[in-house]
Amino acid sequence: MNKRYLAKCLLIAVLFLVILIVLVQFSSHSSLRKPEKNDEMEDLKKDSNHVFNIADLKYLISKPKCSQGSSSPHFITLIHTSPVKFERRIASRDTWAHSDLRTKTFFLMGMTNSSIIQRRIDKEDAEYNDIIQGNFMDSYRNMTFKHIMALKWFSENCPHVKYLLKLDDDVFPNIPAIDQYLMSDTHNINFIHGVKAGRTVFRKGRWKVTPEEFTGDLYPEFVEGSAVIYPNTFVLEAFEKAFITPYFWIDDVYVSGILRMQLSFEIKSIYHLKLDTNFLNMIGNGTVTTLPYPMFLITQHDRKYVDVLRLWEITEPYRKAHRLRKMSYLNTFKSVFV
Repeated sequence: MNKRYLAKCLLIAVLFLVILIVLVQFSSHSSLRKPEKNDEMEDLKKDSNHVFNIADLKYLISKPKCSQGSSSPHFITLIHTSPVKFERRIASRDTWAHSDLRTKTFFLMGMTNSSIIQRRIDKEDAEYNDIIQGNFMDSYRNMTFKHIMALKWFSENCPHVKYLLKLDDDVFPNIPAIDQYLMSDTHNINFIHGVKAGRTVFRKGRWKVTPEEFTGDLYPEFVEGSAVIYPNTFVLEAFEKAFITPYFWIDDVYVSGILRMQLSFEIKSIYHLKLDTNFLNMIGNGTVTTLPYPMFLITQHDRKYVDVLRLWEITEPYRKAHRLRKMSYLNTFKSVFV
């Protein structure tokens, strides 16, 4: 009887111990994990005086230095993308992204919490060799990290290349036209090129900024971050200036506004070289199948896969003309860009 009673007590004790272990493990997985070093880069929006510690920015995936000499590209194209935007990257690769030796194109992104998505990204890079990934969480509030990573990577790997074209992954660039634009004699290296944006500081809505984040009512003059062209001199100087400039989470304001204002660079508008939105919509729905002019540099953002394919088909005659160096085509560009 005593043995049977002891056996029951021992069984109850073992069961209690097992339950206790399970509860402890569940509690440890459910609780917030202890912040790691990289977590300080996840969200700095509450500290407008925080200087971005660029030394903490590392590459999880990077690429070799740019070639020099005759094989060097005329400009580097760095595209801001999200780890999950696979279709947008495919649309770019299937059309313009790797079609012209005058530019070298890479996709920039941050980290993902999903091991499944990360394995897919690793496989994607193994196939296309065009991804640069940083050690910060890829999020809406971390756009400035990605933009600074673009400046950092260019400064470290391609400082001799004349220009950096920074794009969002839903913009279609007319690469031959951009190349011809940059080759013209009318441009000064003390300019960045883009479409000027509104300067009002919003205190409500999606772009809400608190007085602690930005005290004034107007931002310094800046350009839309969806498409901007930087000369290499600006990239090198802006990257150095970012070491000592307080962080701000809206990346185009920070780079082409705040950093630019501290340097001797002005803005040259390319608004007139942006494809008209109404005409772009007609291309998207198939109403028109040819362009009335070949001179646009960029499109509006938010282009879908089908838009990119149609734009690629429509611009084929102009790409062919550019490759053949037809004088009528080049003269058309010169007359528009001057």
